[in-house]
Amino acid sequence: MVHSSVPAWQTSLVSFSPGSARDLLTARGYAPAQVRPLQGGAWSTAFAARCDGRDLVLRLGGPSEDYAADAYAATLGHARLPIPAVLEHGRLDAGELTGTTYAISEFVPGTPLEHASPTAWAALAPQLADILEGLRATRPDATDQSAPSWREHLLQVGDYPWQAGWRERADHAGPEALALFDRGLDALRGITPVTVPVSLLHADWINRNVHVADDRITGIFDWGCSRFGDHLYDLAWFEFWAPWHPNLDVPLLVRELEARWDAVGISPVDHPGRHLACLLHIGLDHIVYNILHGTEEALAGTMDRLTEFL
Repeated sequence: MVHSSVPAWQTSLVSFSPGSARDLLTARGYAPAQVRPLQGGAWSTAFAARCDGRDLVLRLGGPSEDYAADAYAATLGHARLPIPAVLEHGRLDAGELTGTTYAISEFVPGTPLEHASPTAWAALAPQLADILEGLRATRPDATDQSAPSWREHLLQVGDYPWQAGWRERADHAGPEALALFDRGLDALRGITPVTVPVSLLHADWINRNVHVADDRITGIFDWGCSRFGDHLYDLAWFEFWAPWHPNLDVPLLVRELEARWDAVGISPVDHPGRHLACLLHIGLDHIVYNILHGTEEALAGTMDRLTEFL
């Protein structure tokens, strides 16, 4: 339930036609009446399809690990987690799309959470707090010892397989970006706790990954960045990107979460290092991301935000 092992910047997004999507759905037994393109993610092409009176989404070309993460999340069946069902996913072994990864899931209508008005956010924040608490209650299988510890995961930033080659591509960003990364990583080493309780994280709450409709959260998508770690990371995600989304009252979300934590007798934000470690990691991870993708304006904003936390 982590990023693809293929360096993202080495992945070229292949365009697929509605005709190819229709042919695939027909071959899989869905008989689409209509197919239309959707605004997809960075590494897949998405289509909406009406099949036997059911609205579905077909994604083509994304990392297989991401689709597997979506399928896992959909099996949780938690009342607080509106996660669309993944009907099937895999890699095609025949036809003109042989070798292409795909996933077919339920379509959930709505608009992106980050576009919510301040008034809508006031109604959404308590729901989001309930969802985050639902994730906090989702613990890893005690017998699975394959994943690195949370501390190890945080401190490996810059060395994840999908980040290969970022330092070599940093020349255009200037020495300031590399210097800030190294400074931030040193700070992260000094504050990251050895152990924390771990639970399921989504870790990518914006970028059209959550839908809302009529002041309700209707669907949570794209679990490709998910993993088991400190639940404060998901809160830190909203806090780090708050300047980009002034319509989202993050202090309100904090208050909603603190009320729920008080009710069960925990105070996670009081733990030295935990909260700040999450914020620093988000900044460091996105310095690397923006260097790899050449998004200079986003890199500058990320650097400014990380500097604030340092």
